[in-house]
Amino acid sequence: QWEDAEIMVLLQVMYTDLDFIAAFNIEPAVLQHFLFEVYRRYNNIPFHNFKHCFCVTQMMYGLIWLTDLKSKMDSEDLLIMLTSAVCHDLDHAGYNNAYQINARTELALRYNDISPLENHHCAIAFEILEKTESNIFRNLSMNQYKRIREGIIKCILATDMTRHNEILNKFKSILTAFDFTNKEHREVLMMILIKVSDISNEARPMEVAEPWLDCLLQEFYNQ
Repeated sequence: QWEDAEIMVLLQVMYTDLDFIAAFNIEPAVLQHFLFEVYRRYNNIPFHNFKHCFCVTQMMYGLIWLTDLKSKMDSEDLLIMLTSAVCHDLDHAGYNNAYQINARTELALRYNDISPLENHHCAIAFEILEKTESNIFRNLSMNQYKRIREGIIKCILATDMTRHNEILNKFKSILTAFDFTNKEHREVLMMILIKVSDISNEARPMEVAEPWLDCLLQEFYNQ
């Protein structure tokens, strides 16, 4: 059981190990501040908390290395995937989209019942990134920032399970002719990878997976 401070160090190591610090001129102090702000914006709820953020990010990091994506995709795509994993459930209150919509919550009204949670997670991510002291993208060119922002939004919105069949069917339709040089193909793969990472507890050893199931059921029960 990692402590939260240790998790923040491990997340920092992932950014360093994937060469993001050098490739995007990310200052270590800014990365630390970004990760601390992320930590602050995850709530103390049974499942969608900072440790879930870490589990999803660790799986994404592992998939990048195990499938040798470093040799197949550019650093911007990899930065999109890892940062999306870090931010994908920011400020989750423990109530799912169905509850938000049925209860006509502020989020459901703000986002017109369209993926209210995922839109909110994105908004909080870029709220953090708007602060100079926690903006890990502050040394990017305008074109780089635009591409990375667009990619993060697509990835986080893809974690809405109501879109599962849509995204899976799209991936199946391109699978036999998949081409890493095709931008659309890469974007679909990135959405699939964050979805896989998001629901990866079931692929972990039983002693890890089972407590997470209990946490998820507790969160469902609370709502």
